[in-house]
Amino acid sequence: MKISKIISVASVAACVLAPFCATAQEYFVATNGDDAAEGSAAKPWRTIGRAALVAAAGDVVTIRGGVYREWVKPVNAGRADAPIVYQAAKGEKVVVTGADPVRGWTKRPDGLWTTRVCYDSFGGLNPFTDFIGGDWFNNGGRNRFRTRLIQDGKPLELHKRDALTSRAKRFASIMSCLVNVAGVTCGGRTVPGDAAVERKGPPDGFTPKTGYETKWGTEIGWVVPGASCVYRGFDLSSPAARKIAIHLSCAVNKSAIDVYDAAAPEKPLVTLTTPVTGSWKKYITVEAVLPDSAAGVKDLLLRFRDLDSKPEEPATILKKGHAALVHGIVYGTIVAAFEKDPNVCVPELIVRPACFYPVVEHRDYITLRGITFVNAGPNWAPPTSEQTAIVGTHWSKGWVIEDCEVSGTECSGITLGKYGDEWDNAGPTAQNYYNTITRCASNGLDRVGYHLVRRCRITDCGQAGICGSLGAVFSTIDDCDISYCHWKKPYAGAEMAGIKIHAAVDFTVSNCRIHHCGTSAAIWFDWMGQGARVVGNRLWANARDLYFEVDHGPILVEGNDLLSGYALNACSQGAAFVGNRILGFYRYHNDRRRTPIFKPHSVALDSLDTVVCGQGAFIFINNVLGHDPRFEKEAHKSRYENNWMIPAENWKVDEATGACTITPPAGSTKPTFKPVDAKRLGKPLFVDQTFPAPTFCEPQLEGTIQ
Repeated sequence: MKISKIISVASVAACVLAPFCATAQEYFVATNGDDAAEGSAAKPWRTIGRAALVAAAGDVVTIRGGVYREWVKPVNAGRADAPIVYQAAKGEKVVVTGADPVRGWTKRPDGLWTTRVCYDSFGGLNPFTDFIGGDWFNNGGRNRFRTRLIQDGKPLELHKRDALTSRAKRFASIMSCLVNVAGVTCGGRTVPGDAAVERKGPPDGFTPKTGYETKWGTEIGWVVPGASCVYRGFDLSSPAARKIAIHLSCAVNKSAIDVYDAAAPEKPLVTLTTPVTGSWKKYITVEAVLPDSAAGVKDLLLRFRDLDSKPEEPATILKKGHAALVHGIVYGTIVAAFEKDPNVCVPELIVRPACFYPVVEHRDYITLRGITFVNAGPNWAPPTSEQTAIVGTHWSKGWVIEDCEVSGTECSGITLGKYGDEWDNAGPTAQNYYNTITRCASNGLDRVGYHLVRRCRITDCGQAGICGSLGAVFSTIDDCDISYCHWKKPYAGAEMAGIKIHAAVDFTVSNCRIHHCGTSAAIWFDWMGQGARVVGNRLWANARDLYFEVDHGPILVEGNDLLSGYALNACSQGAAFVGNRILGFYRYHNDRRRTPIFKPHSVALDSLDTVVCGQGAFIFINNVLGHDPRFEKEAHKSRYENNWMIPAENWKVDEATGACTITPPAGSTKPTFKPVDAKRLGKPLFVDQTFPAPTFCEPQLEGTIQ
């Protein structure tokens, strides 16, 4: 659908570039620069982060072409009349990445490749130990990595040795405890069972200590299959010192303990079998001798398993395109089945949580222009916690992100959202979000938002292309291409979308192309969608196009092509659909949550939890529809005027481009589309605020409907 550009006046007024003040500087960065230089065109800096330490209001940072492996943390804020600009040099491609190359690969006899990576080389994310988590996140029964291992632009599927088992297996494990370690003797010394560190495995892998004291010390507590722990600092220099003895009780089930070098846990050094003692109070000692290869000072990793199961040797049956990350004490081991020789086509591992994200709040009025940001490992971004991303504004105001590309994350691409505090991820409840809203309202909600994201391409984001809780108020997303967000569906939760906004207050999505987004929606307004506008967009090939959850409105949806098979999921009220072409079906459901309302065109709370958000009071005027949007049992009566029903089987949508051809059935007559203005739309039920004035009073028909 070809339309004129529509951008919120508030966003433009807040973000448009003004003439620089007399003291404004232009700094330069280049891959052959030096951070000890002066940052001039002739003597540029080496890193963007160096420029971010000094760039102030009105300054411009021009970045020459190349790859920059860093997390840029801007220190200063700009002003509305003098933003700080970070821009790619004209005609040059600038890539900022959160990944580093991984070298030094060795090919194993089984054809797999392996290498070790030292933890002190990372930039804020430990890819072996940091996993996705937070409110409303469901990992599907196993740990989900924030990192990616990428070769030739394609991420490998990652596995972890101690992934969580299913709920049933966890329950079975808890009900069949294996052993209780009273102590470990090795390297000439004995340590008590509870001296173990890094205890891991299924929930309840180690039950609370029983309080029994033994001659070896306090026992560790009952251990279940799949658990592991580490005992540190054994000197195994001599053959005699390499004799290991584990003092334990085993009441019911014979089991096995695999002993590894904790720094190289690819293959057990030795395995000990534990006979049944018949009582948790009856202890025995099992012994073995570690091989000569274990000589030196070692930390020993113990893994506990059923006798019938095999020792875990990660990645021994990996398929092409798969890899395993094995956690050690000071470094991790990667085992991978690459498509290409990794010493020739060198892979990269994500080791930073962000590419451009301030670590403090209110770094206002920053412009990013023409830069490609790829491959970072932010955490899950629920509305109740700090929301990080490859690029994020971190509770700021007036950012412009234009002509950029953002891709390559298991979570979010761009966040316009919430700061962090001690109440982050307090629990996935409505009450905790009420508490979040009230805290944010008193912590500068009137000082944030007014962002503009335009002409950007955002793709390959596991959670969301763009998301924001409260911090996106009065913002605009314009002329962006957003695709393949939560498309692979690696996990479940309640925060996945092409665009996911909490508190879409006077928020606009215009002229965008959003496609191939899975599970939740291409656009999801969740809580407090008020004064929002969705105008002139083309949405197709999504799991569903729109999701309005507990919004009171007004929300205006006008002049869009909504061409997925599932058009709208709504448990809201006060949404008006004007002049759209809507192919898909609808689902409505009532919701008894009491959702906050703001005073019109502001972030001042009018009510917090007094108005129930029952669904209905929708308006459909002058639309071409593939399915009938009317529904029974609505809490509030809706309006349907001058819509043209053309059965869905008469619509043809191109999967690649979203181009649409609609053939009206014989005898079908186009209705008279009457003018629509704000007066005709009126106001939503519980908000004293008129709908935005529609720009498109009828759907575009020329060249698309035969």
